[in-house]
Amino acid sequence: MIILDIRIEKTDRAIEKAFMELRARQPLEKIRIKDLCTLAKVNKSTFYAHYEDIYELSSRLENKLIHVILDSVPNVGLTAAHTEQLTRELFHAFVQNQEAVNILFSGARQGIFANCIEKGLRDRLAAKDPTFAADPDRGILLSFCVQGCFYAFANNSGQMDVEHLVDLLAVIAKAAQSLNR
Repeated sequence: MIILDIRIEKTDRAIEKAFMELRARQPLEKIRIKDLCTLAKVNKSTFYAHYEDIYELSSRLENKLIHVILDSVPNVGLTAAHTEQLTRELFHAFVQNQEAVNILFSGARQGIFANCIEKGLRDRLAAKDPTFAADPDRGILLSFCVQGCFYAFANNSGQMDVEHLVDLLAVIAKAAQSLNR
C-alpha cells in the first residue's frame, strides 16, 4: 500500500505543479484539462480520479495555501504585544508564499484570500477566547491587521524593503491596538 500512496502523492504533485504553471499564464476559466494533463504527464482519467474538475483542484490548492499561511501564525492574539507580532508573522507568511498567493488569488480573488485568512484567524481567536466573538473592538482590530497587512503586501511588497515595510506595519498595528483601550 505504501507504493500506491507514494504514486498518488507523486501524481497529485505533478497535477498541482502543472496547474500552477498554467494558472500563472492564464485565468482559471481558460485552463483546459487536456493541456493540464499533457503538462503533468497524466491521463485525463487519472486527473478525474483525483479531482472532479479544474475548479475543485483550484479550490483545494487555495485551501492548502490558506492553511499554510494560518499555520505560519501560531501565536494568534490581540493583546498589545500580540498585535504587533501577528502583523509581522502574517506579512512574513504572505511574503514566503508570495508566488502562490499571486497565482491563485490574482485580480478579483485577492479579496477572497484576505477574507479567508481573516476568518481563519477569527475562528482561532474565538476558540482560544470565547469572549472574542462578542467584542466588536477586537474584531475590528483583527480586520484592520489582516486586511491592512494584505493590502500593504499586495500593493507595496515589491516597491520597498520588506523589513522596513514589516516594521512600518507593526508600528501601525501597535498604534491601532493602543486606541482599543
